[in-house]
Amino acid sequence: MEQELSEIIEKNIWIFPIVALLTTLVLNRALHWFFGWRLKKLQPSQHVWRHALLASLDAPLRTAIWLLCLEIIRRKMLPVNKQPLLDQIIAPTIDILSVIILSWFVLRLVEYAKNNYLAYIQSQQQETDQTAIDALAKIAWAFVLIFAAIAVLQQLNIPLASLLAFGGAAGIAAGFAAQTLVANLLGGLTIYASRIFKIGEDIVFPGTDLAGTVQTIGWRATKVLGWNGKPLYVPNALFNSSNMVNHSRLSHRTINENILLRYEDYNKVRDIISEGNRFLEAQTNLKYFVFQFDSFGDRALKLMLYAWVQADPPGQFVPFADFMKAKQTLMLGLADIALSHNCTLILPTSTIHLHDKTPPRLPEA
Repeated sequence: MEQELSEIIEKNIWIFPIVALLTTLVLNRALHWFFGWRLKKLQPSQHVWRHALLASLDAPLRTAIWLLCLEIIRRKMLPVNKQPLLDQIIAPTIDILSVIILSWFVLRLVEYAKNNYLAYIQSQQQETDQTAIDALAKIAWAFVLIFAAIAVLQQLNIPLASLLAFGGAAGIAAGFAAQTLVANLLGGLTIYASRIFKIGEDIVFPGTDLAGTVQTIGWRATKVLGWNGKPLYVPNALFNSSNMVNHSRLSHRTINENILLRYEDYNKVRDIISEGNRFLEAQTNLKYFVFQFDSFGDRALKLMLYAWVQADPPGQFVPFADFMKAKQTLMLGLADIALSHNCTLILPTSTIHLHDKTPPRLPEA
């Protein structure tokens, strides 16, 4: 029976490729159904690695099966050593495609693992450094691409020594043209290494209009969503050459204001300051405060309030809206204390005195 089957195959050479292709097609559909069925039962936020492995393996595995099918068909129809020139072309091509498929699988695994881990952290309502996770994923991508490139060059019989020598000569010319790109790449590495900010934090460049919330940190630029709703793409090199304030890491926000009273209320200043300090001591969101008589102004007595507003509980970031509410409570509270002592608040205005009488004239000569 086997001999008869082999004779049929030899006489009808196209039967084997058709059978092989149909078998591969059925196997691919079966694998696609299996992976889809398993992935429906796995939640990314609960089965981090199992979901990442299956999701990343689906397409590369089915592609590898097609590649294996084509190689089997080639070996059957064109046996090895029968076409030396063709073998010299096809053999390294198969190896290169295998490297690409393997690299494709690893890159998908890195991306799915990153996204699943972030989903797991979010489902558990835990704090995590998304910037560090993104940096590790980018480093993994870089290593995979470098090793894949080296493997492909080896299959093409391109010696790395000559490539490096050529790169050294061409790198001088390309370096001048790519100064900005290299500076941005180094700036991105500086952000990841020094961790001056992370995704979700608010940053401000003093003296400029660059201010907003960090959304993504790329190799060339960082995307910042401006507080006016406009996305800003800030070159990473700017973080190495400009001052930046990370508002999300403020330990407190500062109040520095004056309350102005009439000179007629001088005798009430000590009582107002004493009661005001008791009022400030009762506030739980003040890290430090000073409320004292400051100076004799041109038209009013100046009472200075200097205070540090912190989060409640301490140690967390103070949002601007919460800071303004706290400032409002303090300023209105101190004003109410002054008014309870029958004081009058003075507006910071200037007075111009005009002469009512006509100035004297000089005697005529």
